[in-house]
Amino acid sequence: MFNPDLSGQVAVVTGGGRGIGRASARALAKAGADIAICARSPDEIDALAEELRSYDRKVVASVTDVSDWDQVCAFADEVAGSFPAVHVLLNNAGVSAQRISVAESDPAEWKKIVEINLFGTYHVTRSFVEQMTSGGKIINIGSGMGYEAHPNATPYNASKAGIAMLTRCLALELWERGIEVNELVPGPVATRMVTWARDTSSEEAVLEELRDRPPPFNPSERVKSPAEVAEHVVWLAGLEPGGPTGQSFSLARRPL
Repeated sequence: MFNPDLSGQVAVVTGGGRGIGRASARALAKAGADIAICARSPDEIDALAEELRSYDRKVVASVTDVSDWDQVCAFADEVAGSFPAVHVLLNNAGVSAQRISVAESDPAEWKKIVEINLFGTYHVTRSFVEQMTSGGKIINIGSGMGYEAHPNATPYNASKAGIAMLTRCLALELWERGIEVNELVPGPVATRMVTWARDTSSEEAVLEELRDRPPPFNPSERVKSPAEVAEHVVWLAGLEPGGPTGQSFSLARRPL
């Protein structure tokens, strides 16, 4: 696996308290980057910050709901006061949807999922883009469900489809600044967000249950650990300037 040296860089990671965000913050720190992390859970974000500081990294940790514009701006201001620039932005924060039809859905819940997944990605990108340097990387965590229609999960599907298009539009807007924007589609990952595992008490429990069998929706798939996805986040973060932008990199084992 390609192991870039990110020493002297600053990486912002949203949804850093657990899952892909936590694993990516660890991997980016181990590659040399200082880290700014946010999440809604103070206990999880504080524990991760303490761990990252043990790697001799400078860390900013903020309890932030990315669907709230004012909270995101406060987080961005805190990062600007601590670091001279941002080099990597990982838009990872997201929630999954309750399996329910549009006809039976709660409008407030439907809206909240889109606000976190799609508006959250917009809020964070909008608030940090002026801090990013030429050669910077924006990595948006997408989903295969943003490319394929499914019943009973419309807010998640719609929000992830929006992230796919937002990624491509941002790439066209930001290339002249030297900022590259790509989407990473992880495929099935053992996190507490999955709804098709019996035990979702921890990522370890999900991975142990599903390690030797595919998820129920596709027999060709393999369930990955968050750390495996984080390796690809670091790979994208470490690409030389002038590389791909506006692209979707998929770790799934089925066509998007």
